[in-house]
Amino acid sequence: MATKFNIMHFNKGDKDYMNHDESQLVHRYETVLFVICIIATVSIAFWLLLSIVGALIFLGLALLSLFSHGISMAHIRVNGVKLRENQFPELYEKVNTLADKMKIGHVPEVYIIESGGMLNAFATRVFGLFGKNIVVLYSDFVDLAEDFHEHEVEYVIAHELAHIKRNHIVKNLLIAPAMWVPFLGVSYSRMAEYTCDRMAAYYTGRPESATSGLLVLASGKRLFTKVHLQPYLEQYNETKGIMVTLMELLSTHPPIPKRIHEIETFFQNEPTVKLASRSKYIVIIAVFLGFVIPALFTAAIVAGVMAFDDFNFSEVSPSGETTPLMDAVYNGDVEEVENLLADGADPNEKGEYGESPLLVATYSLYPDIMDLLLTNGADPNISDEEGWTPLMSAVVTADMNVVQILLDAGADPTQQDSYGMNAIDHAKDMGYDDYIELLESYQ
Repeated sequence: MATKFNIMHFNKGDKDYMNHDESQLVHRYETVLFVICIIATVSIAFWLLLSIVGALIFLGLALLSLFSHGISMAHIRVNGVKLRENQFPELYEKVNTLADKMKIGHVPEVYIIESGGMLNAFATRVFGLFGKNIVVLYSDFVDLAEDFHEHEVEYVIAHELAHIKRNHIVKNLLIAPAMWVPFLGVSYSRMAEYTCDRMAAYYTGRPESATSGLLVLASGKRLFTKVHLQPYLEQYNETKGIMVTLMELLSTHPPIPKRIHEIETFFQNEPTVKLASRSKYIVIIAVFLGFVIPALFTAAIVAGVMAFDDFNFSEVSPSGETTPLMDAVYNGDVEEVENLLADGADPNEKGEYGESPLLVATYSLYPDIMDLLLTNGADPNISDEEGWTPLMSAVVTADMNVVQILLDAGADPTQQDSYGMNAIDHAKDMGYDDYIELLESYQ
């Protein structure tokens, strides 16, 4: 089997992987990306805190995250099985031995939880920055130890302990806002995973177990021993395209073939398969996101502004089908209104929704046109299909002069709309005391 071949290959390699300096285990991009994430986080936090609303949003999200995480951790600590000297003692001893090797001062609590078939593990911290570290192992992964694959389980534990050693949990909390920046926070997360893979392989002294442990994640705890490594890694090279690359760039964990490739390259200098570079697709995505989309967005804004400037609002009808008189009223064309009325236009002819020319003149605040219409027989109490009168419109638009014109022309302040409210009710609803006094004087 391919996995057995690689075990021998690691053991026979010319390079003694245990001679690595510990500092070399940290991926070269991890620290750089963390610094960039810190800068982004400070910038985002500063921008949010400039306004009260932003500060409240920032605080609210932080408290919500802390609360939900606390509830989740409480569930695990109550229902999961905690490793002790008398509870899975062999696994408990393995955790302590690894923590001692890795010089982790406070050995974290380790819990096993039922996972419903999922194969995973994670390190976290109770109560965020101020709590204790814990490691959670999914039961189906721990089952491997019962099937004589304890080295794969040891790799998983070492990987999670490496997160604690590198203080990744606290760092992730500190740079949480940077996770909102596309590609940035997840890039740091991927580099942290590479680092922990190296540390786990280094401190267990079995890089081959790191490879097989990752294959468990790929194919499951029963089939991983039957996976042929070379065709599996070649599968990565065969899967190409922008969407595949975009998936990688948006993921918090590197693809499993790349993690195996990194371990092999680091510890033996001769990976089973040389993985293809995605640089071409990354450049395309960068150009598309950095230039094409902003350019299209800018062009759309410019086109919209130009269309807005060129739009002749005077040609727009108030709503639905209208009469020539209503169009002239809406456009504020006093001369055209005079001509149409002189030619016999009906000042009370309604539009599609029952609106009269006088109602249009009222909400458009054209007192001169209102005088023209009223002089030529416009009914001040004519309403639209909702029972809305010109006087109600004048009250809502808060123009005392227009209200006075309508009242002097005989507008009824007690006439009700379809909701049973009159002009006085609307004035009360708006809190216009002076309008209420005027209207009541005309009852």
